[in-house]
Amino acid sequence: MITLAWRSLAGRKTAILAALLSVATGAALVTATLLIAHAQDRQGPASVTSWRFTAVDAVVKPPPSVRLTSGLTLDLPAPPRLTERQIDAVRDAPGVTSAALETPFPAYLVARDGTVVGDAFTRSWGHPWSTAVADGAALTDGHAPRRAGDVVIDGSVAAAAGAGVGDEVRIRLANGTETYTVSGVARRAGEQFEHALFFAPDTAARLGGAPVLALVSTTDVAALRDAVPGLLVVTGAARAGSLQLDLRQAELAGGSSGFLTVIASLALTLAVFVISSTLTVSIGRRRRELAMLRVVGTRPRLIRRMIVWEAVLIGALGGVAGTVAGVALAELARRFFVGQGLMARGSAVGAEPVALLAGFGAAVLSALVAAWLPARRATRVAPLDALRESEVPARQPGRARAVSGGVLAAAALACLAGAFALGGPVPTLGGTIAMLLVVTAFPLLAGAAALLGPHLLRGALAPAGPLLRRWSGGFLADRAIRSDLRRAAGVSVPLTLLVAVGSVLLLQDGANAQARFRVYAEQVTADAVVAGGVQLGVPLSAAGAVARTLGVAAASASVSARLVIDDPPTSRSNGTVIGVDPAGFRAVLSYEVVSGSWAEFGAGGIGVSHLVAEDKGWRIGDRVRFLYPDGTPGTAVVRTTYRDPMGVSDLIMPLPALVPHLLEPFATAVYVTFAPEAGHAATLAAINEQLAVVAPGVHATDRDAHLAQVAAQAGEDEWIILMVVAILGGYAGASAVNVLIGSTLSRRREFALLRLAGARRSRIAGALMVECLLVATTAVVTGAVIAAATMTAYGYLLTGTIWLPVTGATFFVIVACAYLAAAIGTLAPAHTAMKVAALEAVR
Repeated sequence: MITLAWRSLAGRKTAILAALLSVATGAALVTATLLIAHAQDRQGPASVTSWRFTAVDAVVKPPPSVRLTSGLTLDLPAPPRLTERQIDAVRDAPGVTSAALETPFPAYLVARDGTVVGDAFTRSWGHPWSTAVADGAALTDGHAPRRAGDVVIDGSVAAAAGAGVGDEVRIRLANGTETYTVSGVARRAGEQFEHALFFAPDTAARLGGAPVLALVSTTDVAALRDAVPGLLVVTGAARAGSLQLDLRQAELAGGSSGFLTVIASLALTLAVFVISSTLTVSIGRRRRELAMLRVVGTRPRLIRRMIVWEAVLIGALGGVAGTVAGVALAELARRFFVGQGLMARGSAVGAEPVALLAGFGAAVLSALVAAWLPARRATRVAPLDALRESEVPARQPGRARAVSGGVLAAAALACLAGAFALGGPVPTLGGTIAMLLVVTAFPLLAGAAALLGPHLLRGALAPAGPLLRRWSGGFLADRAIRSDLRRAAGVSVPLTLLVAVGSVLLLQDGANAQARFRVYAEQVTADAVVAGGVQLGVPLSAAGAVARTLGVAAASASVSARLVIDDPPTSRSNGTVIGVDPAGFRAVLSYEVVSGSWAEFGAGGIGVSHLVAEDKGWRIGDRVRFLYPDGTPGTAVVRTTYRDPMGVSDLIMPLPALVPHLLEPFATAVYVTFAPEAGHAATLAAINEQLAVVAPGVHATDRDAHLAQVAAQAGEDEWIILMVVAILGGYAGASAVNVLIGSTLSRRREFALLRLAGARRSRIAGALMVECLLVATTAVVTGAVIAAATMTAYGYLLTGTIWLPVTGATFFVIVACAYLAAAIGTLAPAHTAMKVAALEAVR
């Protein structure tokens, strides 16, 4: 049977190559996305650290995570600090010959032209010179920092700033800008991950505070471990992961694969439906061939086995080719994503067995699932049909297909109804379950559309049929669709998926950005906003300078971090905290009060969102316990509960309480309100003059300009979604063209009979164009309905209102691509099919 299947495939090279292309492309997409997703998890944060510490024997540091009441561990948002007692224990341990303390702090060199060396992707940090020695760095010019005003810069900083030994440079710190003299230039191994500036020990201690780790040279590591119970003593290769300062890169390396996993799931879903459509049309082209096998005595069971083995061979060959191509595609994608800052720079793509097996398995299983129903249908063709001179019209879709499609549609509607009933916002337990229901509804709707495709086309023909039958081209189109609804539905499925998947991705991205922007715009009541570079922030010293500017009535910095809130234990173990100036923030930011009052918010107090208050059972006046970002225990009294529509601001606390526990104490923004008598333009200019001195690279803009910048920044990542839409939509579109070509070429005999009956080629082409428009329009409407239903529920979870985000012209581009794919896949092969002489085609 395998031999027969192989010979059958060999006799239909063109059709099989088209099917193989569809299968291989699907396998390549699944493999590539899974390989990229696994690359991050396999490497881990150690792959993106700038430090190796090969010149010391051990690194001692506090545990970077805490154990929750549930027994799970949670990574702390900031590295915990060593206490004086722990430092003494390290130094007094037997065998210790030296113990240098690492006290990192953000430090950005300001170039001569005023630009800041460092950005969101390459941070810049200050360290004591002993850290460079422990890491094996070597001076290429000058000498180590000896005085409080000396600094050694690494080669990447020297090249970017054009600075050298003896130059006086300004360095932007969290508490202002200071001037230093470059005493040396050092070369080190990790310059590609972050910039480094090295200071004298006393200067580093002043700027960095308590150390985060100790770099130890010792002759007895075991004795060191015994001397510091409760601390981690890291040796060997593990030293490389002991200092991770770039939290963005650590987050990427530690598991930012969720988005790519979603893309892999979409690619797999597309592959199943597309391969099913391709094989359905391919097998439909062979009705006469299969019926002839029945005439000569071949049993239906053997024919089904032959078709299934053909599918296995197609799936296996396409799976092998697709997985090999997927590895190469994953490497190209990794390089691109790293260059765009979307993946950790130390990540590497390897031949991950799970990803390769998933890609290969997806190809084989999709082909098998796709071939099973067409194989059963094919063997139901009456043998005598093969003896007819004209094509045998396909049987109409059975009741079982309609029932199955109805069940899927009902299940999808039930999921959407459940999502509306549970409501949002998403961070709550009910919101999370509702979001899972929405995500589940999408493939159910797609499956229902695929199964109900013939019935949808029949429904579309009901109102259009009488109009079409008034002229010959329309009559031919109506007859062609009605005579083989399965074939027409097989053609429409890839087009439906093209519109549905592309629209959902675009609408989802737009929904998140628009919803967050709406909430943020309502909260900001300030006249002006001070902001730095993207993800770099504003030095806190800038807030004081702004507040002292003539014409400023109030100013408040806003610092974002995370607290561990595991007491009492609930599903929410940590939350976002916003640090603000208690005296001034009410004049620049607006949070709707649910209970309590902001008038009592101050030292020792905390504001809690209504979602967290409900989850934890906290009330006004309760004293709550938490852990600061560095793991330090803290308490505060609940003074206010406020409404947080999207669950993005869980807690609000005074800046003085939060800042000492941050590794990178920069504000996301400083919000400013002008005095009533002040001129806005003059005050804004005065603020920017102050900022040029205390915080180079930071600028103030009025509220409207700031909101426009926020909206523009939110749209800067839209190209990522557009790229995904282009890839997945391109696959669906190419597969649609593939299916249309096969479907159209299979109708050579039909076209020849029409030409023998007197129909001109132009009339047949016109009928095909009408047929193409009907099928494509049905697919576009179905795909748009699927996307609208899914995203209306999604928008409701985000905002609590029935709201569908608008994507503008991009949606119409997707629709245009669907029509273009339909036209290309229909007219081009029809032109080829009608080149053959009519009498030759009917033989």
